[in-house]
Amino acid sequence: MERRWIMMVDDSNGLARKGVELVLKEVSRYLSYELSTKTISAIDEKFFTESNLIIIGKSGTKLLSEYEGKGVVAVATETESFSIFVGENLWNSDLQAIVIDGYDEKGVLYGCVDFCNKYLGNVLFNQGQSVCLDDFFDAPFSRPLPKWSYSVSPAIKSRAIWTWGHVVYDYKGFFDNMLTLKLNEVVIWNDFAPLNASEVVEYAHLLGIKVIWGFAWGWTQKCEDFIKDLTEEKLKQIKTQVLKIYAEDYKGVGDGIYFQSFTELNKEEILGKCVAEIVTDFVNDTATALFEENPKLNIQFGLHATSVKNNLKFLKKVDKRIRIVWEDCGAFPYSYDYNRIGDFDKTMELTEELLRLRGQDEAFGTVLKGMINLDWTRFEHYSDNIVLGKS
Repeated sequence: MERRWIMMVDDSNGLARKGVELVLKEVSRYLSYELSTKTISAIDEKFFTESNLIIIGKSGTKLLSEYEGKGVVAVATETESFSIFVGENLWNSDLQAIVIDGYDEKGVLYGCVDFCNKYLGNVLFNQGQSVCLDDFFDAPFSRPLPKWSYSVSPAIKSRAIWTWGHVVYDYKGFFDNMLTLKLNEVVIWNDFAPLNASEVVEYAHLLGIKVIWGFAWGWTQKCEDFIKDLTEEKLKQIKTQVLKIYAEDYKGVGDGIYFQSFTELNKEEILGKCVAEIVTDFVNDTATALFEENPKLNIQFGLHATSVKNNLKFLKKVDKRIRIVWEDCGAFPYSYDYNRIGDFDKTMELTEELLRLRGQDEAFGTVLKGMINLDWTRFEHYSDNIVLGKS
């Protein structure tokens, strides 16, 4: 008699349910029958002893607590953490169980992602040994699975990618791919706010991804030309424009804003003043007005190191509520060109200094351009609002 697999899940919805759907889809590829999915709280105990089990849920849930109590599964204790176990069915040692135990909904979601990526994508066919070709032709779930256990707590809480809206041709596919990489935040730079911004954010949130909208605070393609007539009056005009764009396009849509200003320069002074000092005063003044309206607004400052790296004393005064996201800090991976290794030690020294620029609790980020690219030979700025990611 064939001992079939069944899936048992807790009553979670939202992010955890997305993880369940992912496992259901991937495991079903190996089965000749429909994988039955049941809710743990309503399941008959006979299924524990008669079937191979896939148990998915949050720590402390019925059935999961049995594995936790026996020390078989490590109890997840931090946000987004999880444990995975593939081995014996505790209610029938002749059968097996797959256990995905998450601290919270995101933990369950990422546990499901890693089970699909790491176990189904590698361990199932190649547990540290040479691949047996027969495994690719047989149904692996029809015989005992390789035993495996795995526990993870994220070392980096905000795992983000920066991108231009131009290259997001299918935002759902883009976010689906982010999920498989366990990325949980995206900064999308656009010339104009997407007409479907709310729709984009809604889908991202289904996958546990925050959306930060990027736009210019006095940044242009040619900052050298922009700063030739930079005056206090012009800075006030930019501030007014920023507040208007935020109020009309981004307020209440997404999880924060990202900006770049006039630091993409190969000089350290403009109009007889230090670039770092001018931009710090301007950014703090503009951000203060935004924080007055929304004290919890997530503001990220995209800062090019080329014009300020020798005058960091001024950047220490940037409002600590603002996350500084650094660009152009030296060699690869800050550089597009992976051959431009340059003085890597010097690049690391600068990065270490920036990491603690405003203290041990520095809100720090980097844009590693070696990880992204845009075909500049075909690039042109949009002249008006767009519908993002629907090619």
